[in-house]
Amino acid sequence: MLKSCVKLLVIFTAFHTTVSFAHPEELFSNVIPPENTNEKDLKLKIEIENKKFQSLEAFAKVLNLLEANYVDPKAVNPDVLIEKALKGMTADLDPHTTYLTAKQYSDFSSDTSGKFGGIGVVINPAGGKLEIVEIVENSPAQRAGLKPGDIIYSVGNIIVNQKTIEEALSKMRGVVGSSITIEYFTPDKNGKQSFIKKTTIEREIIRSNSASIAELSTGYAYTKLTIFQEDASEQLGKYIKNFETKNNGKIKGLILDLRNNPGGLLEQAVKVTNLFIDSGIIVSTVGRDINKPDDVEYAIKRNTLSSFPMIVLVNEGTASASEIVAGALQDRERAIIMGSQTFGKGSVQNIIPLPNGGALKMTIARYFTPKGRSIQAKGITPDIPLISQSVLGKVQQLQQNESPQIRYPRREADLEKHIEAKDQDTISLQNKQNENDIEISKWPAQLREDYQVKSAYLYLKSMGKYAFNQDNLK
Repeated sequence: MLKSCVKLLVIFTAFHTTVSFAHPEELFSNVIPPENTNEKDLKLKIEIENKKFQSLEAFAKVLNLLEANYVDPKAVNPDVLIEKALKGMTADLDPHTTYLTAKQYSDFSSDTSGKFGGIGVVINPAGGKLEIVEIVENSPAQRAGLKPGDIIYSVGNIIVNQKTIEEALSKMRGVVGSSITIEYFTPDKNGKQSFIKKTTIEREIIRSNSASIAELSTGYAYTKLTIFQEDASEQLGKYIKNFETKNNGKIKGLILDLRNNPGGLLEQAVKVTNLFIDSGIIVSTVGRDINKPDDVEYAIKRNTLSSFPMIVLVNEGTASASEIVAGALQDRERAIIMGSQTFGKGSVQNIIPLPNGGALKMTIARYFTPKGRSIQAKGITPDIPLISQSVLGKVQQLQQNESPQIRYPRREADLEKHIEAKDQDTISLQNKQNENDIEISKWPAQLREDYQVKSAYLYLKSMGKYAFNQDNLK
């Protein structure tokens, strides 16, 4: 039905003539009712269709009148007006259904391919603001001094708000070698706006790896996925297999970090999950008919990694495809989920190219985990909640600002002249803690300072004494 509407729209605007239907009630007078069709229902359907064509006629007439008679002809560009009309057509639907201009569609395609011209930031656009959650290494943004946690206030002449987010994101991209001026600020300890800084950044080709890996200690690895682009599963699988080979075919434990991962391609979410489970349902999608799944994705026994203890880190920036992976691994009891409640973007979008070079991004279904849980507006609840790094930083700041005179004892060890413990269990525990501290001191700086990664690592090590068998997953 949408295609027929678009065709009519093209006809109306191509000839710039006033179109009228003398007898709209006759448009469907020759419709042959299908078998078992109620005559009343058919009449209602014809009435609805006729009203739709009358609305299209009104649209074409308004466009024609504006183009022919508006006082400022330079302000009436038919292409711009039609694009705004298409934007308006989707504006009152869900937040993920929208019309993409030709440039926005091109940018979207670049995102999923992993190569694009920009400044090198990973953005979380939730809440009507552009928060930087990650900086691409050796990128223009890194060299300009931008850091994770900074909030972009304006891009060029566009002040960022709920209505301008897409336009601001699009404006960060452009011709390689061209420059863009960005205003940004680092929130104060209360999360409020502080001094606004201004910088001009030259755009470059940004080549981003979606996956990375770091060795925490012998047999223990930390992996991170930043986005589910075209080669995400291939990169992640290769890194983990190389690590396994380096450790004589044995992995003692793995951390998969999906924090601030905004999602991406459904196909890649399925393939990433399939790295860790070899059978059963991964995800199902349900469209208009809630009693009939549109599609069910199953794991297959191919390229599945060997079994090992595993923890997945999530937070409020974990969305869409990354929630599918977390939900599947949680339902199948393949991994322990740690962190904070995820974003809750559990809907499926289809990208439909249009003749003008743009595209329609349309919500067509909802995601469900293997146990039939809906992610939409709920998210994934961690098995083990962890305070977020940002909240922890605020707590630590408050503790540091406490006056010694008003600081109350929290434990026995805080009391003056307390007796030191000397039992064997305490000594053994202290030795273990010292061993862990030595291992953590060798990590990359950003991991050493990450409370959640350290918590996941220590939990993984405690899991090592338990047998782990993938047969239990079936």
